[in-house]
Parts: sequence; structure tokens; C-alpha cells
Amino acid sequence: MASADLTTGAPLRIAEADAEKPPVGEAREPNRLLGTLIPVTAVGLVAANSLLGYDDRSFHVNYEGRFGPNTRDGGADKASHFADYYIVSKEMAFLYEKLGYSENAARWWGFGVAVTTGLVNEIADGFTRHGASWEDLAMDTLGAGTAVLLSATRSEDLLGIRTSHVPGSTYTHDVYSADLKISGLGRRLGVNLGPLRWLLFSVTYGSKGYRVTPPIEQQRQLGFEIGLNLQQILIDVGVKRDTWWGYALHVVGDNVRFPYTAFGMRVDLNHGKWHGPNNGNFD
Repeated sequence: MASADLTTGAPLRIAEADAEKPPVGEAREPNRLLGTLIPVTAVGLVAANSLLGYDDRSFHVNYEGRFGPNTRDGGADKASHFADYYIVSKEMAFLYEKLGYSENAARWWGFGVAVTTGLVNEIADGFTRHGASWEDLAMDTLGAGTAVLLSATRSEDLLGIRTSHVPGSTYTHDVYSADLKISGLGRRLGVNLGPLRWLLFSVTYGSKGYRVTPPIEQQRQLGFEIGLNLQQILIDVGVKRDTWWGYALHVVGDNVRFPYTAFGMRVDLNHGKWHGPNNGNFD
């Protein structure tokens, strides 16, 4: 008998992706044609994005640093690479399972696609004004590996990473988030949390004032906040990943930290000052 969700009385959802996997014994032959086209297409698009969008230069490496106060973006670009490639690895693994690959094979295909596209992106950037960055590739790999780890330990309903790309030419309004999902915690503890299951406790990172005109004080902000779990809200209103529109909503809702959906306190690592409570994006 399936255990019950203490918050709704419905069958327990360990994680939405797990709930949608075919029953044991119903595995099908993987669609290897599409499985091959995915990385080929991804690599082509990534290479074209760099090589066609900028003037060509001879190959060069740009040593950017990581999260130091004197780096170009205060480390926000590295947080972006970590979060983005975590999502690429996770979503590619989901797609490969849908194509009939085993859970473990899909997990590693997702990792491989993420790391390969990250490598191609850096090689292509090496022929542009940006230059190749080994630091970027390291964060890509670490993010993709984190997705594999959470999947392998079945912790995706408890922990997650979200990206943040507020429109603009710099990272000054972006906040990247590592989340503890209260819904997953409640399930593990066997506690009825009611509406609290729609919340996240997050550790965030963002930078302010780097490459901003007119100049403002440069800050590297480490934050602690409470926010909305849009993934759990979508699940509770019946939106699933097994339709194209449900999948599209989940890709956005599960993976993006939207402004004004969280508030908390942030410490400026450059000056040792606390800021907040605020939303982090524009304060």
C-alpha cells in the first residue's frame, strides 16, 4: 500500500520525477537517435553562440579568478556557471529517462552533455574577446556533478539549486540560490507541515556594483532567506512534467529564483556589513 502524504492525504510524492518513471519491468529500448542528436545539437548551438556572436581572435586563456573581491564580477559569474550547469545536467538526465535510458545511464548522459557543452563553450570563447576560462569550466563541472550526486542519493526533493538571470548587462541584480525544500524535510520527518511545505530555506550568493555605471559600492553578498517553492506549488495544483506545457512550467518554476519571491538577510563579504531584510535582487 502506498504511504500517504501527510499534508494532503494523497499518495506520497517522493519526487515528481520518480513518480513519473515507468514501473519496473516496463523498460523500453532507448531512442538512441534522439539520444545522439541532443548532445550534437547542444554542442553546435553553444559553439555558434560564441563564434558567431563576437569578432574572431587567436585562441587565448583568460585567468579570471573565482569568488575574490577583485574579480571582474565578484564571483557572480562563477555562481552562474555552477547553477546553470547543474540545471543542464539535471534536465538532460530527465529527458534521457524519457527517451528510455535507465536512471543511471540518463544521469551520466546528463552529466556528459553538460560538461561537454561547457568545454566547447570555453574553447569557442577562447577565440573571442572573452577568452577561455578554466575557472568557468571547473564550476560547470562542479554544478553538473552536484546534480548527479543529488540524483544518485535521491535528495532532489530535499535539496536543489536555482539560477537567476535578471535582464541586464551585468550580474548586479542576480541572486543564485542553494535550497533546502521544506516539503522534503516534512516528508522525511513524517510531519504535517500544511502550507509551510510551499517554502524554501536558502543560502544565496550575489554581487553588487561590479561593472556598474555610475559606480556604486562593490559588494559580495552571502544571504540567508525564506522563499516560495514554486516547484511544490506546481505539483500541488496538479501541474506535471508529462505534458509539454507542464514540463515548460516546471523547467522555469523549478530552476529559476524569481525576484520578490523571497526575503532575508545578507552579509557583504567585502565590508562585513549586514543588509536586509530585503529581496536581494534590487536592494
